[in-house]
Amino acid sequence: MSPLRENRIDLVRGISLLLIFVDHAGVSFSEALQQSRGFSDAAELFVMMAGMSAALAYHPATGRADFVTVAARTLARSFKLYRIHLTLLLVLATAVFVLPLPNRDALVSNWSLRPLAEDPTRFAMEVLLLRYLPAELDILPLYIVLIPTVPLWFALIGRSPRLAVAASTLLWLAAGFFHLDPTDFSQPKGVWYFNPFSWQIVFLVGILAGLRVRQGLVPFPYRRWLFLAALAFCAIAVPANLLSHFGGHATEGPLRSLVSKTSEGPLRLINALAVVYVVFNLDALKRIDPKGWLGPVFAAGRNSLPVFVTGTILSDVVAASVIGSGGLGLPLEVMLVVLGITIQLALAFRLDRRKRRSATVPNRSLLVASSGDRDYDWQQPSVLNPMSDAARDPAT
Repeated sequence: MSPLRENRIDLVRGISLLLIFVDHAGVSFSEALQQSRGFSDAAELFVMMAGMSAALAYHPATGRADFVTVAARTLARSFKLYRIHLTLLLVLATAVFVLPLPNRDALVSNWSLRPLAEDPTRFAMEVLLLRYLPAELDILPLYIVLIPTVPLWFALIGRSPRLAVAASTLLWLAAGFFHLDPTDFSQPKGVWYFNPFSWQIVFLVGILAGLRVRQGLVPFPYRRWLFLAALAFCAIAVPANLLSHFGGHATEGPLRSLVSKTSEGPLRLINALAVVYVVFNLDALKRIDPKGWLGPVFAAGRNSLPVFVTGTILSDVVAASVIGSGGLGLPLEVMLVVLGITIQLALAFRLDRRKRRSATVPNRSLLVASSGDRDYDWQQPSVLNPMSDAARDPAT
């Protein structure tokens, strides 16, 4: 079977990026928007698409991946994300402590920066060790840990996909039951908000789906009964989550562990799987033209890392405006959110155009495996289009 061109990875990543921006902006409707997507949210989609992209970028179309080569490339990618994470934190801390911001104390408290202000020497070291992740800068560290595991998953999957799933499930269960989680001094519970030992199962699902695409198969095979069940779960999850969250039940009793974001509770995981299954089996989404009116969103998914960094900075600016002013009116909040989304889409569109102009790769109908970056053809059907971050930047 000939490989499929899976543009929906870019679409889902692009939408997820914009939703994450609104979630982190801290405007009056951020929480309601986040909770209106069911038990899971954009984070699961983002991590799953990263797994799919990693499979497409690092695994050859035939045969087994070379462990040493993949390990070297993923470690290099992880270190790049580490540098970007430190840069973002440095920029934010400098802005908060140096600029004449109104209501600075509220910002310091909101972003858990007080420990850094009171003991900069100690917590600067904790920052370097990823044991202090303030200001909601906790997504990139998750990728910093997950990306180097790609060659290990490839090796396990090469022996048996079921073995990989079993190992991932056991690790997920152990992390949830025994509270295995790295330290984060910025969190009230003292652990990472995104527990990598739990979230690795979302990442693995993406890797397995990506390997199917790599082999020219559909990522999630269609079964009518499963599609209807997933669709029903997604529909029911929205009002159920809104009721439980705003009714205060999500933080009480057994439901708390079922919807835990830190340990990727079972309801969150099932909901995320249901959403992705529906998305990748909707005929309407298969027919969307990536060069059409949703082109900028596809472009955001193809240029996910720079768009993510830009969105992080913009969301912090909006949040600082909200906190510093004691609250903005709804019209101004909407205007700032729309402006932030427009800036991100414009950046993605510009980066896409620049990459297209600089592309000098000969036309090829299939994705070409090599020891370095792979060649893609923008025009011909292929596993991935050539501008995609998934080819070179699979982490986000």
